[in-house]
Amino acid sequence: MKIIVNGKELEVSGRRRLIEELREAGYDVPSLCYAPDAKHEPSCMVCMVKNEVNGEMLPSCGVYPSEGMRIDTDSEEVRELRRMAVELLLSEHKARCGGCESKAKCRLRELALQMKAKWNRFGALPPVEPVVYEHVTGRLYFEPAKCVRCGLCVYNSQDGFTFQRRGFNMQVVIPEESKGHVGENLAELCPTGALFLKE
Repeated sequence: MKIIVNGKELEVSGRRRLIEELREAGYDVPSLCYAPDAKHEPSCMVCMVKNEVNGEMLPSCGVYPSEGMRIDTDSEEVRELRRMAVELLLSEHKARCGGCESKAKCRLRELALQMKAKWNRFGALPPVEPVVYEHVTGRLYFEPAKCVRCGLCVYNSQDGFTFQRRGFNMQVVIPEESKGHVGENLAELCPTGALFLKE
């Protein structure tokens, strides 16, 4: 199967998500809610690309290539929409980088710096919440203030983490009875360090 990416022809299998095909071909497509070999649902919209055939913006982690697609991954329009997606996440982020133990591993911070995102584009920043760690299991801890609700921990912990409430009030929580069923490997999936291992 052939698609056009940034004006160049690209042969793809059609059996993998668009983000995987693009990355393998050397195109830099950022994402927060996607991790290879992990269950996920498109949520962060940081991986958006444009289908120039119909002008539709697509989350590349949630669609598969189709014959005749003409994909734009690097126009100013696409970059601005990705930047806006990061800024929306920052506007809900209730923690700051200063003093954060996970900032060196934080994908959100990395993208914000790379894209020159504004932390207060959508108004005043939310108040910084007190640092509160919740012990999950073994060495695994959860800091809710850093969570951006990407869902990776929910979709990959089976009966562990879950979403609570809806819309702007949605939170990721872990029921007390589920804590013993969660693996420490979830910390590797978390893009903001909300899940971390503590000695």
